[in-house]
Amino acid sequence: MPTRRTALALPAALAALTSLAACGPNSPGGAGGGDPDSMRFAWWGNPERDKLTRAALEAYQEVAPDLTISAEPGDWSGYWDKLATQVAGGEAPDVIQMDEGYLAEYASREILLDLATSEVDTSAFEQAALDAGRVEDGLFALNAGINAPVLLANPEVFETAGVDLPDDTTWTWEDLVDIATRLSQSTPEGTYGVQQFGTGGGPPLTVFLRQLGAERFGTDGVGYSAEQLQQWMEFALLLQDSGAAPPTAVAVEETGQSLDQSLFAVGRCGLQSQWSNQVVTLDASLGGASVVLRMPSMTGSAADAELWYKASMYFSVAATSPRQEEAVAFVDWLVNSPEAGMILLAERGVPANLDVREAIVPELTDSDLKAVDFIEAIAGELGDPPPITPPGGGAVDDALARHVEDVLFGRMDPAAASASVIEKAPGLLG
Repeated sequence: MPTRRTALALPAALAALTSLAACGPNSPGGAGGGDPDSMRFAWWGNPERDKLTRAALEAYQEVAPDLTISAEPGDWSGYWDKLATQVAGGEAPDVIQMDEGYLAEYASREILLDLATSEVDTSAFEQAALDAGRVEDGLFALNAGINAPVLLANPEVFETAGVDLPDDTTWTWEDLVDIATRLSQSTPEGTYGVQQFGTGGGPPLTVFLRQLGAERFGTDGVGYSAEQLQQWMEFALLLQDSGAAPPTAVAVEETGQSLDQSLFAVGRCGLQSQWSNQVVTLDASLGGASVVLRMPSMTGSAADAELWYKASMYFSVAATSPRQEEAVAFVDWLVNSPEAGMILLAERGVPANLDVREAIVPELTDSDLKAVDFIEAIAGELGDPPPITPPGGGAVDDALARHVEDVLFGRMDPAAASASVIEKAPGLLG
């Protein structure tokens, strides 16, 4: 999930796509690059994802012994710049791990294969999970796993402060501020109640806007008004001014750190916003102690929290791939095979294939089960999924993040900053 700092990679990477028209599906050279006898698979992730993915590649050798797969792992911060450069040079990997923030951009430029025209089997997918990979009339990505926005709690910080964990079915944003402020006040200096949502962006921003009846994006541009965005900026300012969240300088510095070095992971923050699949990584940092909570609501009812199931990431196939048949077969195996599911488990999110999900439950770790249990617990509380991020959406999110920073540093007031984002957004959207 992109944070404030990693989101900066998105506009730069998408800028490189302006030259991709010549690299469409009919261009000479195909995916090219590397060993012409191997199929290339690119993904971003952490060491645990790399280990599990490489184990899956080894297992697939039993399925396709004559196929060599070239692994191209990377980290989020450099992945998208590298991919854009590869595509622009006619060197796209055959199989691409894809993110929702980039899907529409790559699909609209005919860089990805429409999987609806392939032999991939989608019969065991939940419809909503399948639809998450659609752009207009095409299926350009298959859901690699389901997650949802959560707040993770470190019970040790709560215990040190003498504060009870909240009832996450009834708590409000005001309750969160009150609880986080008490955590900050009742723990050693340098420990904070909650992550600064303003610099973190992502899940809490989207949840907050949805509870106001808005979305990050709509059919004709941004899906919120200046007044609605102003409320978000004022909330971020409240987190800072109350002492619930870290000072701005600390919060901004944290955006450049890896997940396992975040304030939450090192025991210096009581609550952190994340996607549910990240409980696996953060649980390891806290010795298995993390608690998964629903986001607050504005009414005090979990039914009004407007949570949703999000594709944690996707698998796509390059439209230029000279090995499309093998690439599609491999993706089909990744998402539909219980054998692959047993290896990958829930690190990329809860499997979207219902048969695979059922098959892997006995093999899941306690941390994996926390993610699965949460996904199932909120099933009756979900709102409609938000619209997919449009081309240029990353640039809008980056502008919003810069303006929130300006507010937190006192360089702009929330009203002026919000109006500026609305004014700039049309020129940033593709």
